[in-house]
This record gives sequence, C-alpha cells and structure tokens, in this order.
Amino acid sequence: MAALLPWIIRQIGITGCIVLVLLGFYEGVPGLRDIPFVDRVPLVREFIVGRVKLEAGKAAAAATEGLVARAELKTALAKAAALEEQIRINRRMTEAALKEAERSRRDAETATKELEARIAQDTGDDGCTWTDRDLEWLRAR
Repeated sequence: MAALLPWIIRQIGITGCIVLVLLGFYEGVPGLRDIPFVDRVPLVREFIVGRVKLEAGKAAAAATEGLVARAELKTALAKAAALEEQIRINRRMTEAALKEAERSRRDAETATKELEARIAQDTGDDGCTWTDRDLEWLRAR
C-alpha cells in the first residue's frame, strides 16, 4: 500500500493527483458515499460524501423549510379566515338575539300595561277583586 501512492503519483503526475483530490473533495468517494448516514460523520463527510452533495442537501433542506413555512402560513391564514367568518356569524346572531330581546321586553311591557288596565277596570262586586298585595305578588314574579 505504501508503494502504491508513489507509483500513482509518478504515473499521473502532481497535476493529476491534484485533480483527483479536488474531484474527491467536490464529488466524494464513489464507494464510500453510498454508505448510509456517512454524511453525518463530522470530520470526513466533506471528503467522503462530497461538497456538491452536501450543498445540494443544504439547499433541499432550505427549500423544504420554505415550503413548510409557506404551508404553515397558508394554514394559519385559512384558520384566521374561518375564525373571522365565525365572528361575523356570531355578531349577526348576537344582533338578532338583542333585537328579539328588545321585542320581548316591549311585548312584556305591553302585556303588563294591558293587565294593569284590566285590573283597574275590574271594579265589579263579584267577590274577586285585585288588591295591592296581589299586584305586588305579580310584579315580584
């Protein structure tokens, strides 16, 4: 093995060796870069995997992050739109309930005034007359 390196240098020259080292640095070592999880070994990953594959992995991770962020933003906007629609519906329902409550209050006031008017007109001697205690009892309800 020790004699192999000087022989290779003599055969291809120093320029060829530099080209091989640069090619290995950028493209990686063909047999070793296919080993699973070799790209996670800190000191040798650039020489084994290659700079090109590492940068492509970084670009893919950045693109994935961008896609995930965009998808999360779209989801958040859709949820916000749904909540705004629910708020509008609830406001309309509240306004309708308030109008109905006001109408019921007016109807109750009208009914109370009609009852008091009938009570005031009931002056007959039929044994059933309204007293002030009866009126207080009705108002308490």
